[in-house]
Amino acid sequence: RQWVVAGVTAAVFAALAYHIGLHPRLVPALLLTALVVPAAAIDLKHRIIPDAINLPGALLVYATAVAAQPDRWAELLIGGLAGLVFLGGAWVVSPKGMGLGDVKMVLMIGLALGKYVGVALFAAFCLSLVPSVGLLLVKGLRARKIGLPFGPFLAFGAIVALMWGPQIWDWYIIG
Repeated sequence: RQWVVAGVTAAVFAALAYHIGLHPRLVPALLLTALVVPAAAIDLKHRIIPDAINLPGALLVYATAVAAQPDRWAELLIGGLAGLVFLGGAWVVSPKGMGLGDVKMVLMIGLALGKYVGVALFAAFCLSLVPSVGLLLVKGLRARKIGLPFGPFLAFGAIVALMWGPQIWDWYIIG
């Protein structure tokens, strides 16, 4: 399992380096990836996203993102808080349906992405529909009681937003 996590992380690192190039924003993108990929793997296996990843990760990601793009400090902070409030609301409504680790993970993601946390959440929810619909087709209404770890979907959404967040955002907002 560790080799799979390392391989996926390395592949995403390479894709981000190619896509972003040698730009200061590559550093927070790589750091976020190094945090969300293992967090997703842990969530898949243990159904928990450790605070040891989320909380220090949120501070580190925010600090490196602000250092890379100081003019975005407020947007990054608002993005983190908006993601926290959005998934936090889901946790308040249904604590068994949305874990608090997911809420803290989206804080970390939002602090790295700013307004593009919306792209990450949209991609995460869209991908989560695939197994959800599959389970509904196979198990019927009983599938509503089956829980899926959401961390892997959040990690996927974060990577989508790191790669294409501005383009998706502009397409949605402008076009």
